[in-house]
Amino acid sequence: MELRHLRYFTTVAKELHFGNAAKNLHIAQPALSHQIKQLEEEIGVKLLHRTQRKVELTEAGKVFLLRAKEILKNVTEACDEARSVSSGELGQIKIGFTGFVTYDILPSIIRNYQSEFPNVKLLLKHLTTTEQVKALNEGIIDIGILIPPIEERKLKLAFLREEDFVMALPREQFHDKEISGIKLIDLANERFIMPTRISGPGYYDLIISLCYHAGFSPNTVQEAQELQTIISLVASGLGVAIVPNSLRFADNENVLYVPIQDGGYRMKTALAWGEGQDSPAIEQFINFVRECNY
Repeated sequence: MELRHLRYFTTVAKELHFGNAAKNLHIAQPALSHQIKQLEEEIGVKLLHRTQRKVELTEAGKVFLLRAKEILKNVTEACDEARSVSSGELGQIKIGFTGFVTYDILPSIIRNYQSEFPNVKLLLKHLTTTEQVKALNEGIIDIGILIPPIEERKLKLAFLREEDFVMALPREQFHDKEISGIKLIDLANERFIMPTRISGPGYYDLIISLCYHAGFSPNTVQEAQELQTIISLVASGLGVAIVPNSLRFADNENVLYVPIQDGGYRMKTALAWGEGQDSPAIEQFINFVRECNY
């Protein structure tokens, strides 16, 4: 039995007329009659009552028609889904992201991509840059949104943006000053809340470089892995922190974000993925994000 037998039968069942059915199928009526006869012989039951005046479905034919329609519908859907997967319009992508992108570009990326490709499911996982590199190598995630540089040469990178650093200051301590900008050297005696180097060496090393070129080494009072923890500690008055400008969107009323006048260093955000990636949906996502201006 072939799919064409099912198509021929469902067309005859719809028309209840071999001549009309043959015309719709663009085949000769004798050929259509022969195909239906073959189908009945293979099944071993009569599907149609034929007389010179009319064609009717048998009880077996009525049951077979329901299943035949279902099979043809499933085949059509399977073909459509296969084409959608092949074109990157259907599938699933596992994405790792750092806390740096939570407040601005991540929501924008997800919203814009889902609007364009609503049938691709995005699974999001909050990971540090170091954790993302490991997860990419182990196949736990398909794409990472992280902070370069990274030491893993097997991964491909596409840079998304660069942003300035700002000082995160406890508002209670600095509330009496209208600060439009500040020099790092003026904060040399402050207590610094730092990220852990193991969680994001690129970010950590940039902060150390900023302080070094300003002429001092930061007095680290506390390290924290999560950005939200760093901001919360600043808000509590424990110390100050150097953070990327995008953290302004975190909007903590107890934290003052101030531009650094003697900075000179900027932080990059990048997409990362493994070599030999052959998923159309993943390739589509990478191309889509790279074409957007973030």
